[in-house]
Amino acid sequence: MITRRDFLKVTAAGGALASLGSVTEAKAAMKSAVPDEGFCHEGARKIPVIAEVDLVVAGGSSRAIAAAVAAAKTGSRVYLVGYMPYLGEDICGSHLYEREAGEKLQTALARKLFPGKNFPTPLHIKKTLEDELIDNNVQFLYSSYVTNVLTDPSGKPAGVVIANRSGRQAIRCKAIIDATHNASVAGLLGAERKPFIAGSQEFCYT
Repeated sequence: MITRRDFLKVTAAGGALASLGSVTEAKAAMKSAVPDEGFCHEGARKIPVIAEVDLVVAGGSSRAIAAAVAAAKTGSRVYLVGYMPYLGEDICGSHLYEREAGEKLQTALARKLFPGKNFPTPLHIKKTLEDELIDNNVQFLYSSYVTNVLTDPSGKPAGVVIANRSGRQAIRCKAIIDATHNASVAGLLGAERKPFIAGSQEFCYT
């Protein structure tokens, strides 16, 4: 669709054909006046700021919760943004409930997640991680995706823009921990990422 403004640009470009004296130059001028049909341009809009914290943690895995809680225990104000409708997708989504014989759990959170010899249920994993955030005053949202990273004048991260069923919101912060499975937030900032290497992988919970 061409807007009235674009129409006027095209008309002006067409009228300049005689002065340019070249069909090639005229085509180039008209092409620059008409928006690229392969892209759309989003106009400026106000995005509500729902929180101002010290740290935003992106991701809802067990490592994301561990990082958020560790920061909260030092007195930082933390906001966790999870893209799944539950926490612990690295365990529940992968069915990694089994412990090796004689395996010792090194952290308090690991001992809460795997309290006995029997395999924990997905509900136990999800609730334990949620309780860990609540008990340490970490704010969090489910089913929310980080769609953009805000930066200060020096280019350092200053917040995130998220999208969920309520629309788009912004969270201002001083630092960001990217605990997503594919470093998607780092990618938004243009950080270099190593390509995924296919093959067998070994995981352990400490």
